[in-house]
Amino acid sequence: MRGSQYAEDRWLFIDKIQTWFLRKNQFWLVLSILTFGAISILQIFLIFASAANPSARQESEFLIVPILALFILSTFWRSIFHTFLSFTGSIMTYGGVFLFHSTNSTQLVTSFVANRLGYGIRHVISIPPDSIADRYFIVGMCMLAFCLAIAIRPNFFKPKDPDELPYPVWKHSRNFGQAQGSGLVRFIPLSALLSYEEQHFVARYKYVVLVISGTKYLVTPYDWVPEGSVVIRDEKSNSVIGIL
Repeated sequence: MRGSQYAEDRWLFIDKIQTWFLRKNQFWLVLSILTFGAISILQIFLIFASAANPSARQESEFLIVPILALFILSTFWRSIFHTFLSFTGSIMTYGGVFLFHSTNSTQLVTSFVANRLGYGIRHVISIPPDSIADRYFIVGMCMLAFCLAIAIRPNFFKPKDPDELPYPVWKHSRNFGQAQGSGLVRFIPLSALLSYEEQHFVARYKYVVLVISGTKYLVTPYDWVPEGSVVIRDEKSNSVIGIL
């Protein structure tokens, strides 16, 4: 029970943060779009500027870091998935725009040994840092673009229930008397209704949809529910339905 109360307090704290940001949701969304566009424009500008001035990227580092920080600030609060995408994508983008170009070596060298008629012949391959930087930049920008797409259309990437959402939110401390009204009921943690793999999967969910005493509820993954509760699953994939 104590663990359930701790999880509830943690979600309340997260809700306060999200509520503070949601008050200006449109502003943060516009800021995400502007910073994403600024990174793209800056990269194009540096491609041409580096041809005339090799130190252009080093001189522009003071622009790259704040822009990426603004992008993270504008989107990380939406969900843990946004947090992961924004941080990881920003790190890879920073590597593609600046880090690999700032290396002192003009090229990266790798070697391999080929066998010719029983003799090992060592071959050396030179890999330009620009080639690696471009790959990091493309992957990083794809992650940021996906993060931005989810921010613009959040419901498109979430599991959907055919019935209307949201359902009432179940809280053990509040609904205890209601469940006991029909007789003696044994309460178990929600995790007891899930497989081992599902327990780790739903940890990133805010609510899971359950049927309790014939009524659908949204239940946090760490709450306690009556033993006869049923987890709602997708008919095709048999995956748990919930809200991120």
